[in-house]
Amino acid sequence: MEVTRLTQEQIIPLRMNVLRRGTPSQDPTYPEDNYPDTVHLGIVINGEVVATSTWLTKDSPASPGRKAVQLKGMAVDDSLRGTGAGRLIIDAGIAESKRRNAELVWANARDSALGFYERCGFAVIGDGFMESNTALPHHVVEHNL
Repeated sequence: MEVTRLTQEQIIPLRMNVLRRGTPSQDPTYPEDNYPDTVHLGIVINGEVVATSTWLTKDSPASPGRKAVQLKGMAVDDSLRGTGAGRLIIDAGIAESKRRNAELVWANARDSALGFYERCGFAVIGDGFMESNTALPHHVVEHNL
């Protein structure tokens, strides 16, 4: 498996399938998708995007004033869970964040994925909250670089 840069159009179907399944929102886009420094990373197998994440420069609400990169839209096809595909995407995004001289990477992580983020070196920060688009519990997670 190899991580490559993808376009927003390429990643939308996987985001829809994984991140919006069973939620009130049917919009898998984010306002930051088209920011000038946004990078969409993904893994493509047999012409199909099977894992993706989006990375952009944005302050963490838990650590204002530190140079930070936000991870958004992390999605791995169900068939690849547990194969290391998610870790490959995280590692590539962390490398991209280091190239930007970021001090930390952060995300609004679904509570159901907190174990994954902790295995990738993230720490859970603060109290949980309900994310408005998905109506699912989330926590801020941070990874110091």
